[in-house]
Amino acid sequence: MNDNPGQGVPEAIRETDGWQSVLDDMTSTAEAYRDDGWQTLELHPGDSVLVDSDRRTGLDVLLSGPEYEQLESLASSHTFSTSEVFAAESAGLYYLLIVERDPDAETAVFVPAYYELARSREALDTIVDDGALRVFCRRLNNDYVAFDHDDIAPFVPTGLLER
Repeated sequence: MNDNPGQGVPEAIRETDGWQSVLDDMTSTAEAYRDDGWQTLELHPGDSVLVDSDRRTGLDVLLSGPEYEQLESLASSHTFSTSEVFAAESAGLYYLLIVERDPDAETAVFVPAYYELARSREALDTIVDDGALRVFCRRLNNDYVAFDHDDIAPFVPTGLLER
């Protein structure tokens, strides 16, 4: 695992209280899952952004090679069919802690993420119009593991759904 969970995250994000809160919440929530007997994987993205392109539309989270390989191994042997999402908005950023869950195998993947609201408007509009969101956990060579979500409400600010 990465000794510095903020490594690779842009300096402006890494130094915000919001991002550190997400990482702290991930640690304590993952520990609670482990205490209940679940296998957990905590990810530490280097970057996170909403994308809307021909190749991908959704939340794009960049991982280190070793973390990506751990995720890929879990994803190949588990069905992540439910999720929990914790969200907060602060200073123009929308922070997320996504818990992708395989309840039958009691396995959970923790994906901390964020996106800038002002720069994400077009992607947010597409996601709201589609009514679905994909979380792409990828590495630099563009290999990815995707998690599909039909309920977008936990991933976007409430005001966007009321338009």
